[in-house]
Amino acid sequence: MKKKLFSVLLALAAMPAAAFSADETIIDNYSADKSGSISVDYDLDVSYTVTIPANVTFTDAEKTVDRALEAKNVVLNEGGHLDVNVTSLNNFQMVNDSGYIDYNMQVNGSGISRENGVTILTVKAGETSGWAVLTFSTDLSGEHSGYAGKYSDILTFTVQVN
Repeated sequence: MKKKLFSVLLALAAMPAAAFSADETIIDNYSADKSGSISVDYDLDVSYTVTIPANVTFTDAEKTVDRALEAKNVVLNEGGHLDVNVTSLNNFQMVNDSGYIDYNMQVNGSGISRENGVTILTVKAGETSGWAVLTFSTDLSGEHSGYAGKYSDILTFTVQVN
């Protein structure tokens, strides 16, 4: 008895999953309708990869630094768009206890507003990629009072899909 039960279970396990499909159409010589239709579907989700630039470090010899911002593998809903926004912790100033040093950021050669949340890259639905060259520059102006030390700011890049 155990051997028969095992044989039945083994036979059921070996049957293709389609044999149990409730939505299948069977057409045989008795069928009035000799055709059947099926749906072929794929759900494509919104997806993207955004690469933000590495740190920016100014030196006495290098007061202008270029960095790349890239969006690739972009798949959006029709009519949608992907935005990359930037926010500065210190209002686009590098600071330390002694004061601050101003710096500027340009996107593809154009200056940006110094307000937080400014959009620096937009990729529209139907486009699969986008990029921007971010140019950071300083002339060591600002209220640094001549004191040595590290002056820093933190930029936060935020991706929004609309």
